[in-house]
Amino acid sequence: MRFQTRAKFSQGRWIVAVVLLTLGLAAFILWLNPKHEADDGHDHGQAAPQNSHQADEKTTADEAGHDEHAHEQDQSVRLTAQQIAEQGVKIETASMGEVSNSTQYPARLIANTDRQAHVASIFAGRVERVNVDLGQHVQKGQALATLLIPDLVDQQANLRVAQSTLELARQEYQREKTLWSQGISAKQDYQRAANAYQQAQIQVQAAQSRLSAYGAQGSTHGRYVLTAPIAGVISQKDIVVGENIQLATQLFVIDQLDQLWLEFVIPSDPNLPVLPEQKLSFKSLQTQNTFQAQIQTLSAEADAQTGRLKVRAKVLSSAQELRPNLMVNIAIPQRQQQTVLRVRKAALQQLEEKSVVFVADYQGDQVKFSPQVVSLGQSSADGQWVEIKQGLRKDQSYVAQGSFLLKSELEKGEAAHAH
Repeated sequence: MRFQTRAKFSQGRWIVAVVLLTLGLAAFILWLNPKHEADDGHDHGQAAPQNSHQADEKTTADEAGHDEHAHEQDQSVRLTAQQIAEQGVKIETASMGEVSNSTQYPARLIANTDRQAHVASIFAGRVERVNVDLGQHVQKGQALATLLIPDLVDQQANLRVAQSTLELARQEYQREKTLWSQGISAKQDYQRAANAYQQAQIQVQAAQSRLSAYGAQGSTHGRYVLTAPIAGVISQKDIVVGENIQLATQLFVIDQLDQLWLEFVIPSDPNLPVLPEQKLSFKSLQTQNTFQAQIQTLSAEADAQTGRLKVRAKVLSSAQELRPNLMVNIAIPQRQQQTVLRVRKAALQQLEEKSVVFVADYQGDQVKFSPQVVSLGQSSADGQWVEIKQGLRKDQSYVAQGSFLLKSELEKGEAAHAH
Protein backbone atom coordinates (compact mmCIF):
# COMPACT_ATOMS: atom_id res chain seq x y z
CA MET A 1 0.00 0.00 0.00
CA ARG A 2 2.82 2.33 0.88
CA PHE A 3 4.64 1.36 -2.27
CA GLN A 4 1.67 2.30 -4.46
CA THR A 5 1.23 5.64 -2.70
CA ARG A 6 4.97 6.48 -3.25
CA ALA A 7 4.74 5.50 -6.92
CA LYS A 8 1.79 7.76 -7.49
CA PHE A 9 3.63 10.60 -5.79
CA SER A 10 6.66 10.23 -8.04
CA GLN A 11 4.50 10.10 -11.15
CA GLY A 12 2.84 13.36 -10.13
CA ARG A 13 6.18 15.05 -9.68
CA TRP A 14 7.25 14.13 -13.20
CA ILE A 15 4.03 15.49 -14.63
CA VAL A 16 4.54 18.80 -12.83
CA ALA A 17 8.11 19.00 -14.07
CA VAL A 18 7.06 18.43 -17.70
CA VAL A 19 4.35 21.09 -17.44
CA LEU A 20 6.77 23.61 -15.95
CA LEU A 21 9.35 22.90 -18.66
CA THR A 22 6.71 23.37 -21.37
CA LEU A 23 5.61 26.69 -19.88
CA GLY A 24 9.25 27.83 -19.67
CA LEU A 25 9.91 27.08 -23.36
CA ALA A 26 6.74 28.90 -24.38
CA ALA A 27 7.73 31.96 -22.37
CA PHE A 28 11.24 31.93 -23.91
CA ILE A 29 9.85 31.81 -27.43
CA LEU A 30 7.46 34.69 -26.73
CA TRP A 31 10.33 36.75 -25.29
CA LEU A 32 12.64 35.96 -28.19
CA ASN A 33 10.32 37.02 -31.07
CA PRO A 34 9.70 40.66 -29.95
CA LYS A 35 13.48 41.14 -29.46
CA HIS A 36 14.24 39.81 -32.94
CA GLU A 37 11.68 42.16 -34.43
CA ALA A 38 13.14 45.02 -32.46
CA ASP A 39 16.63 44.12 -33.73
CA ASP A 40 15.35 44.12 -37.30
CA GLY A 41 13.85 47.53 -36.80
CA HIS A 42 17.11 48.79 -35.31
CA ASP A 43 19.16 47.59 -38.25
CA HIS A 44 16.86 49.23 -40.72
CA GLY A 45 16.93 52.42 -38.74
CA GLN A 46 20.80 52.54 -38.72
CA ALA A 47 21.23 51.93 -42.47
CA ALA A 48 20.56 55.50 -43.42
CA PRO A 49 23.09 57.07 -41.05
CA GLN A 50 25.77 54.64 -42.32
CA ASN A 51 25.05 55.49 -45.93
CA SER A 52 25.14 59.13 -45.00
CA HIS A 53 28.58 58.67 -43.42
CA GLN A 54 29.87 56.95 -46.56
CA ALA A 55 28.53 59.78 -48.66
CA ASP A 56 30.35 62.28 -46.44
CA GLU A 57 33.59 60.32 -46.85
CA LYS A 58 33.13 60.21 -50.63
CA THR A 59 32.49 63.93 -50.72
CA THR A 60 35.64 64.59 -48.67
CA ALA A 61 37.68 62.32 -50.94
CA ASP A 62 36.32 64.05 -54.03
CA GLU A 63 37.17 67.43 -52.55
CA ALA A 64 40.69 66.24 -51.69
CA GLY A 65 41.14 64.86 -55.19
CA HIS A 66 39.86 68.11 -56.64
CA ASP A 67 42.29 70.10 -54.48
CA GLU A 68 45.17 67.82 -55.50
CA HIS A 69 44.22 68.11 -59.16
CA ALA A 70 43.98 71.85 -58.79
CA HIS A 71 47.44 71.89 -57.19
CA GLU A 72 48.89 69.86 -60.06
CA GLN A 73 47.28 72.18 -62.56
CA ASP A 74 48.79 75.14 -60.73
CA GLN A 75 52.39 73.80 -60.79
CA SER A 76 54.29 76.92 -61.79
CA VAL A 77 56.88 79.48 -60.75
CA ARG A 78 56.21 83.19 -61.03
CA LEU A 79 59.01 85.73 -61.41
CA THR A 80 59.16 89.44 -62.03
CA ALA A 81 61.25 90.97 -64.79
CA GLN A 82 63.89 91.96 -62.23
CA GLN A 83 64.08 88.42 -60.83
CA ILE A 84 64.39 87.00 -64.34
CA ALA A 85 67.32 89.29 -65.05
CA GLU A 86 69.00 88.57 -61.70
CA GLN A 87 68.67 84.79 -62.05
CA GLY A 88 69.92 84.76 -65.65
CA VAL A 89 66.77 83.20 -67.08
CA LYS A 90 66.67 83.49 -70.87
CA ILE A 91 63.42 83.14 -72.82
CA GLU A 92 63.23 82.16 -76.48
CA THR A 93 60.50 81.01 -78.84
CA ALA A 94 60.25 77.51 -80.26
CA SER A 95 61.16 77.71 -83.93
CA MET A 96 61.62 75.56 -87.00
CA GLY A 97 65.17 74.59 -87.90
CA GLU A 98 67.50 71.81 -88.93
CA VAL A 99 68.38 69.05 -86.50
CA SER A 100 70.79 66.98 -88.53
CA ASN A 101 70.79 63.23 -88.24
CA SER A 102 74.23 61.97 -87.31
CA THR A 103 76.08 58.68 -87.14
CA GLN A 104 78.42 57.81 -84.28
CA TYR A 105 81.91 56.47 -84.99
CA PRO A 106 84.61 55.47 -82.50
CA ALA A 107 87.64 57.73 -82.41
CA ARG A 108 90.86 58.07 -80.43
CA LEU A 109 92.67 61.10 -79.09
CA ILE A 110 96.37 61.18 -79.93
CA ALA A 111 99.24 63.55 -79.22
CA ASN A 112 99.81 66.34 -81.68
CA THR A 113 103.22 65.45 -83.15
CA ASP A 114 103.57 69.02 -84.41
CA ARG A 115 103.64 70.08 -80.75
CA GLN A 116 105.82 67.28 -79.40
CA ALA A 117 109.53 66.97 -78.52
CA HIS A 118 111.72 63.85 -78.38
CA VAL A 119 114.67 64.31 -76.04
CA ALA A 120 117.76 62.15 -76.69
CA SER A 121 121.39 62.27 -75.63
CA ILE A 122 124.01 63.35 -78.15
CA PHE A 123 126.64 61.47 -76.12
CA ALA A 124 127.11 57.96 -74.80
CA GLY A 125 127.43 58.01 -71.04
CA ARG A 126 126.06 57.13 -67.61
CA VAL A 127 123.00 58.61 -65.89
CA GLU A 128 123.89 60.39 -62.64
CA ARG A 129 120.57 62.10 -61.85
CA VAL A 130 116.96 62.19 -63.10
CA ASN A 131 115.16 65.42 -62.23
CA VAL A 132 111.57 64.85 -63.49
CA ASP A 133 108.78 62.26 -63.23
CA LEU A 134 106.41 60.80 -65.76
CA GLY A 135 103.39 63.07 -66.23
CA GLN A 136 105.15 66.10 -64.75
CA HIS A 137 104.70 69.54 -66.30
CA VAL A 138 108.03 71.10 -67.30
CA GLN A 139 109.07 74.49 -68.61
CA LYS A 140 111.33 75.18 -71.56
CA GLY A 141 114.99 74.95 -70.47
CA GLN A 142 114.19 72.99 -67.28
CA ALA A 143 116.76 70.32 -66.32
CA LEU A 144 115.56 66.79 -67.07
CA ALA A 145 118.61 64.64 -66.23
CA THR A 146 122.37 64.84 -65.63
CA LEU A 147 124.77 62.51 -67.49
CA LEU A 148 128.46 61.78 -67.01
CA ILE A 149 130.03 61.77 -70.52
CA PRO A 150 133.60 60.43 -71.01
CA ASP A 151 133.89 62.08 -74.45
CA LEU A 152 132.88 65.34 -72.90
CA VAL A 153 135.73 65.03 -70.42
CA ASP A 154 138.14 64.82 -73.37
CA GLN A 155 136.56 67.81 -75.10
CA GLN A 156 136.79 69.91 -71.96
CA ALA A 157 140.41 68.84 -71.45
CA ASN A 158 141.21 69.89 -75.01
CA LEU A 159 139.69 73.28 -74.28
CA ARG A 160 141.83 73.75 -71.21
CA VAL A 161 144.97 72.77 -73.18
CA ALA A 162 144.04 75.21 -75.93
CA GLN A 163 143.48 77.96 -73.38
CA SER A 164 146.91 77.31 -71.79
CA THR A 165 148.58 77.35 -75.22
CA LEU A 166 146.79 80.61 -75.97
CA GLU A 167 148.13 82.20 -72.81
CA LEU A 168 151.73 81.19 -73.64
CA ALA A 169 151.35 82.42 -77.21
CA ARG A 170 150.00 85.73 -75.93
CA GLN A 171 152.96 86.22 -73.63
CA GLU A 172 155.44 85.35 -76.41
CA TYR A 173 153.65 87.72 -78.76
CA GLN A 174 153.82 90.57 -76.25
CA ARG A 175 157.54 89.97 -75.60
CA GLU A 176 158.48 89.85 -79.31
CA LYS A 177 156.39 92.91 -79.98
CA THR A 178 158.24 94.84 -77.30
CA LEU A 179 161.68 93.69 -78.54
CA TRP A 180 160.85 94.49 -82.14
CA SER A 181 159.61 97.98 -81.20
CA GLN A 182 162.92 98.57 -79.40
CA GLY A 183 164.89 97.33 -82.40
CA ILE A 184 166.34 94.41 -80.46
CA SER A 185 164.47 91.56 -82.19
CA ALA A 186 164.03 90.90 -85.88
CA LYS A 187 160.72 91.60 -87.53
CA GLN A 188 160.32 88.01 -88.67
CA ASP A 189 160.51 86.83 -85.03
CA TYR A 190 157.74 89.24 -84.15
CA GLN A 191 155.61 88.02 -87.08
CA ARG A 192 156.20 84.39 -86.13
CA ALA A 193 155.00 85.11 -82.56
CA ALA A 194 151.95 86.95 -83.89
CA ASN A 195 151.02 84.00 -86.11
CA ALA A 196 151.39 81.55 -83.24
CA TYR A 197 149.20 83.74 -81.03
CA GLN A 198 146.53 83.89 -83.74
CA GLN A 199 146.59 80.11 -84.19
CA ALA A 200 146.17 79.60 -80.44
CA GLN A 201 143.13 81.86 -80.47
CA ILE A 202 141.61 79.82 -83.28
CA GLN A 203 142.16 76.57 -81.36
CA VAL A 204 140.40 77.95 -78.26
CA GLN A 205 137.48 79.21 -80.31
CA ALA A 206 137.15 75.82 -82.04
CA ALA A 207 137.12 73.94 -78.72
CA GLN A 208 134.55 76.31 -77.27
CA SER A 209 132.36 75.97 -80.38
CA ARG A 210 132.40 72.17 -80.10
CA LEU A 211 131.31 72.31 -76.45
CA SER A 212 128.70 74.93 -77.24
CA ALA A 213 127.30 72.77 -80.03
CA TYR A 214 126.94 69.92 -77.53
CA GLY A 215 125.20 72.25 -75.11
CA ALA A 216 127.96 71.92 -72.56
CA GLN A 217 130.48 74.22 -70.91
CA GLY A 218 134.13 73.89 -70.16
CA SER A 219 133.73 73.82 -66.36
CA THR A 220 131.18 71.00 -65.93
CA HIS A 221 133.81 68.26 -65.38
CA GLY A 222 132.25 65.90 -67.89
CA ARG A 223 128.66 66.43 -66.71
CA TYR A 224 126.04 67.03 -69.36
CA VAL A 225 122.56 68.33 -68.43
CA LEU A 226 119.58 67.36 -70.61
CA THR A 227 117.07 70.23 -70.74
CA ALA A 228 113.48 70.49 -72.01
CA PRO A 229 113.35 72.02 -75.51
CA ILE A 230 109.67 72.99 -75.06
CA ALA A 231 107.19 73.43 -72.26
CA GLY A 232 104.76 70.53 -71.80
CA VAL A 233 104.09 67.24 -70.04
CA ILE A 234 106.50 64.29 -69.75
CA SER A 235 104.44 61.65 -71.58
CA GLN A 236 107.26 59.09 -71.98
CA LYS A 237 110.31 58.47 -69.81
CA ASP A 238 112.93 55.75 -70.39
CA ILE A 239 115.83 56.58 -68.10
CA VAL A 240 117.00 55.49 -64.63
CA VAL A 241 119.95 56.45 -62.43
CA GLY A 242 123.10 54.41 -63.10
CA GLU A 243 122.02 53.34 -66.57
CA ASN A 244 124.52 53.46 -69.42
CA ILE A 245 122.95 55.06 -72.46
CA GLN A 246 124.04 55.12 -76.07
CA LEU A 247 124.29 57.95 -78.52
CA ALA A 248 120.90 59.22 -79.82
CA THR A 249 118.90 57.06 -77.39
CA GLN A 250 115.43 58.56 -76.86
CA LEU A 251 115.01 59.27 -73.15
CA PHE A 252 111.98 61.58 -72.87
CA VAL A 253 108.93 62.59 -74.90
CA ILE A 254 107.30 65.93 -74.07
CA ASP A 255 103.76 66.64 -75.28
CA GLN A 256 101.87 69.90 -75.34
CA LEU A 257 98.36 68.74 -74.42
CA ASP A 258 96.64 72.04 -75.08
CA GLN A 259 95.95 70.92 -78.66
CA LEU A 260 95.41 67.21 -79.33
CA TRP A 261 94.53 65.34 -82.49
CA LEU A 262 91.56 63.08 -83.08
CA GLU A 263 91.86 60.09 -85.43
CA PHE A 264 89.04 57.91 -86.75
CA VAL A 265 88.03 55.94 -89.84
CA ILE A 266 84.76 56.19 -91.75
CA PRO A 267 83.28 54.28 -94.68
CA SER A 268 83.62 55.81 -98.13
CA ASP A 269 79.98 56.95 -98.20
CA PRO A 270 78.82 59.97 -100.25
CA ASN A 271 76.13 60.66 -97.65
CA LEU A 272 78.81 61.47 -95.05
CA PRO A 273 79.88 65.09 -95.59
CA VAL A 274 83.47 65.04 -94.29
CA LEU A 275 85.65 67.84 -95.67
CA PRO A 276 88.84 69.61 -94.57
CA GLU A 277 88.23 72.48 -92.12
CA GLN A 278 84.78 71.05 -91.26
CA LYS A 279 83.84 71.14 -87.58
CA LEU A 280 82.47 68.04 -85.84
CA SER A 281 81.43 67.23 -82.29
CA PHE A 282 82.64 64.31 -80.20
CA LYS A 283 81.60 62.95 -76.80
CA SER A 284 83.74 61.55 -74.00
CA LEU A 285 82.72 58.00 -73.07
CA GLN A 286 83.71 58.64 -69.44
CA THR A 287 82.02 61.96 -68.67
CA GLN A 288 79.56 62.25 -71.62
CA ASN A 289 80.81 65.81 -72.13
CA THR A 290 80.71 67.13 -75.71
CA PHE A 291 83.62 68.87 -77.43
CA GLN A 292 84.44 70.24 -80.87
CA ALA A 293 87.09 69.23 -83.41
CA GLN A 294 88.06 70.53 -86.84
CA ILE A 295 89.09 68.20 -89.64
CA GLN A 296 92.68 68.69 -90.81
CA THR A 297 93.46 65.83 -93.18
CA LEU A 298 91.44 63.22 -95.05
CA SER A 299 93.09 60.27 -96.78
CA ALA A 300 92.89 60.65 -100.53
CA GLU A 301 92.35 56.93 -101.13
CA ALA A 302 90.23 54.37 -99.34
CA ASP A 303 91.85 51.38 -97.69
CA ALA A 304 92.13 48.54 -100.20
CA GLN A 305 90.84 45.92 -97.75
CA THR A 306 88.25 47.76 -95.66
CA GLY A 307 87.20 50.55 -98.03
CA ARG A 308 87.47 53.05 -95.20
CA LEU A 309 88.94 56.54 -95.05
CA LYS A 310 91.29 57.72 -92.31
CA VAL A 311 90.50 61.15 -90.90
CA ARG A 312 92.53 63.37 -88.56
CA ALA A 313 90.97 66.34 -86.77
CA LYS A 314 92.33 69.05 -84.48
CA VAL A 315 90.67 69.17 -81.05
CA LEU A 316 89.36 72.67 -80.33
CA SER A 317 89.41 72.31 -76.55
CA SER A 318 92.11 72.10 -73.88
CA ALA A 319 89.95 70.50 -71.17
CA GLN A 320 91.90 68.62 -68.51
CA GLU A 321 89.88 65.43 -69.06
CA LEU A 322 91.12 65.11 -72.67
CA ARG A 323 94.27 63.00 -72.79
CA PRO A 324 96.08 60.98 -75.48
CA ASN A 325 94.75 57.45 -76.14
CA LEU A 326 91.30 58.36 -74.73
CA MET A 327 88.48 56.71 -76.70
CA VAL A 328 85.55 58.93 -77.72
CA ASN A 329 82.56 58.88 -80.08
CA ILE A 330 82.46 61.35 -82.93
CA ALA A 331 79.19 62.39 -84.60
CA ILE A 332 79.16 62.63 -88.41
CA PRO A 333 76.06 64.45 -89.73
CA GLN A 334 74.13 63.06 -92.67
CA ARG A 335 73.79 65.09 -95.83
CA GLN A 336 70.01 64.87 -95.85
CA GLN A 337 68.52 67.14 -93.21
CA GLN A 338 64.94 68.12 -92.44
CA THR A 339 63.35 71.15 -90.84
CA VAL A 340 61.60 70.37 -87.53
CA LEU A 341 60.36 72.18 -84.44
CA ARG A 342 63.34 72.52 -82.14
CA VAL A 343 64.40 74.03 -78.81
CA ARG A 344 67.68 74.53 -77.03
CA LYS A 345 68.91 71.29 -75.45
CA ALA A 346 69.74 73.23 -72.27
CA ALA A 347 65.99 73.89 -71.85
CA LEU A 348 65.21 70.23 -71.10
CA GLN A 349 64.68 69.06 -67.53
CA GLN A 350 63.43 65.83 -65.93
CA LEU A 351 60.35 65.89 -63.69
CA GLU A 352 58.82 62.64 -62.47
CA GLU A 353 60.90 60.75 -65.05
CA LYS A 354 59.45 62.84 -67.90
CA SER A 355 61.14 65.35 -70.17
CA VAL A 356 59.72 68.84 -69.65
CA VAL A 357 60.27 72.33 -70.99
CA PHE A 358 59.25 75.39 -68.96
CA VAL A 359 56.87 77.51 -71.01
CA ALA A 360 56.47 81.21 -70.28
CA ASP A 361 53.11 82.96 -69.85
CA TYR A 362 53.22 86.74 -69.43
CA GLN A 363 50.75 87.88 -66.75
CA GLY A 364 50.98 91.59 -66.03
CA ASP A 365 54.24 92.43 -64.27
CA GLN A 366 55.05 88.75 -63.74
CA VAL A 367 55.88 85.79 -65.93
CA LYS A 368 54.40 82.40 -65.10
CA PHE A 369 56.69 79.46 -65.88
CA SER A 370 55.01 76.06 -66.08
CA PRO A 371 56.58 72.68 -66.89
CA GLN A 372 55.26 71.23 -70.14
CA VAL A 373 55.80 67.54 -70.90
CA VAL A 374 57.35 67.10 -74.36
CA SER A 375 58.15 64.23 -76.68
CA LEU A 376 61.69 64.37 -78.06
CA GLY A 377 63.20 63.44 -81.40
CA GLN A 378 66.70 63.79 -82.84
CA SER A 379 69.47 65.87 -81.29
CA SER A 380 71.74 68.06 -83.37
CA ALA A 381 75.31 66.95 -84.01
CA ASP A 382 76.71 69.97 -82.15
CA GLY A 383 74.64 69.18 -79.06
CA GLN A 384 72.85 72.54 -79.11
CA TRP A 385 69.36 71.64 -80.38
CA VAL A 386 66.78 68.91 -79.89
CA GLU A 387 63.66 68.10 -81.92
CA ILE A 388 60.25 68.47 -80.25
CA LYS A 389 57.68 66.03 -81.63
CA GLN A 390 54.84 66.84 -79.23
CA GLY A 391 54.17 69.19 -76.34
CA LEU A 392 55.08 72.58 -77.84
CA ARG A 393 53.92 74.63 -80.77
CA LYS A 394 55.78 76.98 -83.03
CA ASP A 395 56.52 80.47 -81.61
CA GLN A 396 55.63 79.37 -78.06
CA SER A 397 57.84 81.03 -75.44
CA TYR A 398 60.04 78.73 -73.38
CA VAL A 399 63.01 78.97 -71.02
CA ALA A 400 66.16 78.35 -73.04
CA GLN A 401 68.55 79.10 -70.18
CA GLY A 402 68.04 78.82 -66.42
CA SER A 403 65.45 76.02 -66.49
CA PHE A 404 67.29 74.13 -63.75
CA LEU A 405 66.69 77.06 -61.40
CA LEU A 406 62.96 76.91 -62.10
CA LYS A 407 62.94 73.16 -61.51
CA SER A 408 64.64 73.67 -58.14
CA GLU A 409 62.15 76.37 -57.12
CA LEU A 410 59.26 74.13 -58.16
CA GLU A 411 60.57 71.17 -56.15
CA LYS A 412 61.09 73.38 -53.09
CA GLY A 413 57.50 74.56 -53.36
CA GLU A 414 56.22 71.00 -53.56
CA ALA A 415 58.27 70.01 -50.52
CA ALA A 416 56.79 72.89 -48.50
CA HIS A 417 53.27 71.93 -49.64
CA ALA A 418 53.83 68.32 -48.52
CA HIS A 419 54.77 69.50 -45.00
